Amino acid sequence: SKQLIKDALLSNEFIKVLAVSQLREVIDCMYEKKVTKSSYIIREGERGEHLYVCADGVLEVHKDDKRLGEIKSGGLFGELAILYNCKRTASVKAMTSTTLWVLDRRVFQTIMMKTGLQKREENMAFLKSVPLLKQLPSEKLAKIADVLEYDFFNENEYIIREGATGDTFFIINKGEVKVTQMIAGQSEPKEVRRLKRGDYFGEKALLSEDRRTANVIALPPGVECLTVDRESFTKLIGDLNELRTKDYGDEARGAESFLRFRHNKDSGQPGKASTGSG
Repeated sequence: SKQLIKDALLSNEFIKVLAVSQLREVIDCMYEKKVTKSSYIIREGERGEHLYVCADGVLEVHKDDKRLGEIKSGGLFGELAILYNCKRTASVKAMTSTTLWVLDRRVFQTIMMKTGLQKREENMAFLKSVPLLKQLPSEKLAKIADVLEYDFFNENEYIIREGATGDTFFIINKGEVKVTQMIAGQSEPKEVRRLKRGDYFGEKALLSEDRRTANVIALPPGVECLTVDRESFTKLIGDLNELRTKDYGDEARGAESFLRFRHNKDSGQPGKASTGSG
């Protein structure tokens, strides 16, 4: 049964990145639960406190009364609840008598707290790989690492909307997003690029209260972002103007260069593409 749990955890996009020691503790802390036929394990819209691995039996997944599929032995579900305290995005019902392995959110948080220092070091290393921030001295990066928040966005969820005001800067830690933008002469926003781990968007929000210049939408199976708001950033770091004037080689990952590219393209001037979105 431990091997079944391990295989299920390692097959999940958001759980498999845990350290070996963390995985071992998670497996050791899971307990068995028997569920009778027709029982609901989770209900759409409710706050969740548990992650589940199906040991045997058949479960049905449905959303808005529409059947989405089945979960059988080795299937994992409910992970977003323990990772991000999200509301359940679908309901899961037992179609047969079922045995589940269960992990409580509080237990998971305790395991993660033990490795908080390790997580901070990982955040530091990650921030050093972000072109916009890599020129900052380590002591300033450490301050940012301390205030970073982890936010999860479900697939097809709008992270930012074109025209809205915002004060949050996002760095993609897991997953992928698409960027869409209204183009002159078109009635619907057009996809202009996709961003992945290490790419960032919303950096203009750290400079001013300018309106968002594009839509950013989470792609399946969802996206985890590291976020920091303007107030926290300016309190710790000051403003970004000194960074924006520096030449850090791959500036093309920021929104400003893309907007210049769009302007130049529309006016017939040469430009280069980029991978960020303000």
